[in-house]
Amino acid sequence: MGGLLKTHPYLGWMFFICAISLAGIPPLSGFFSKFPIILAGFQEGGYVISGVALAVGLLTLFSMIKIFMYAFWGEQKHTKEQAQYRVGKLLLPIVPLVALTIILGFAAEPVFQYSLQVAEQILDPSIYIESVLKE
Repeated sequence: MGGLLKTHPYLGWMFFICAISLAGIPPLSGFFSKFPIILAGFQEGGYVISGVALAVGLLTLFSMIKIFMYAFWGEQKHTKEQAQYRVGKLLLPIVPLVALTIILGFAAEPVFQYSLQVAEQILDPSIYIESVLKE
């Protein structure tokens, strides 16, 4: 594979956005999902596990960039018939997911606050006890 960016640019750039989000690059949603975990690890003294999480993010970034370079960048290796293949149906599920990762990246604070409230309610057994023992 190679050179898909020339014939299918939308597919290539959407893959790239998803790839860097997966690696945890700000301001996309992958960063804001990894950041609290790594921050909490450092605050609790778990330097090794936080370092491992950072290293995994770096290796993920390396892997995603390598895939992007081999599949989408460089010299076109597919035939003219393959280049004519329409990717509209492939983009249909990708577009909402890319939009969601961008939106969640820029609106991370409200989502994070809502998640904290949900977690606090789940960890508070009094709400459950009151609803079950209610007469």
